[in-house]
Amino acid sequence: MEVRRRRGIDTTRPPAWLAWLELGMPPRRLYVLSGAFAFLVGAMMSAVISLWLVLPGIVLTLGLLWFVAVNTDQRLWLMAPFLFAAFALVVFGMFIRQDRALAERGRPVDLVVVETSQTRSESSCKVRLPDGDVAEGPIGGCRGADVGESIRLVVDPEGQVQPSNTSPHVALWIWLAAAANLVFTTCVVRSAVRGVRRLRELRAMEQPMPSRGFVPPPPSTPPPLQGSR
Repeated sequence: MEVRRRRGIDTTRPPAWLAWLELGMPPRRLYVLSGAFAFLVGAMMSAVISLWLVLPGIVLTLGLLWFVAVNTDQRLWLMAPFLFAAFALVVFGMFIRQDRALAERGRPVDLVVVETSQTRSESSCKVRLPDGDVAEGPIGGCRGADVGESIRLVVDPEGQVQPSNTSPHVALWIWLAAAANLVFTTCVVRSAVRGVRRLRELRAMEQPMPSRGFVPPPPSTPPPLQGSR
């Protein structure tokens, strides 16, 4: 009977080096190390540590995605929340970076809306700064303001981040990023647990059956002698 292989990477069996790592290391140590590494990668992705570590964090996240896929044989029950948490970490990281900059040097300014646009998925606008330059408005648009109207935004004088409709809330975004990182880390640890169990099952199935030694048949009883009384 022909077995169909899934498209993409082959996850029906983990590579030899990963099997050696997961079976050669004590399970508790493996789970602690994989969880600590995943939590660090999540912190890198959310820009909590440094903005310069976001790109390396994304690269390492792709490696962790492969780790989860191999250990679970591409089961969506862990891959889906892992991807959702990774996306959330990137989004929360954008807001952390923006609100940090606005908390340090932002100030409320009344700006004039010069352009608005609306699509099915997003709303955007452009505003005129006090020096006369035109810049992108806040994320999510100018909250229904028409062209020519004045709105109050929190603006970064250095122009490194977009203006915001609300005052910065750095602590809120950090807590949300920590919650997403907890889901991110849990998925990696659960995949490691599943990988160890799967490898043990495969090893047990591949063990040869113990061969039984040759047992000689019992000796036959000699027939009785004829004529004996």
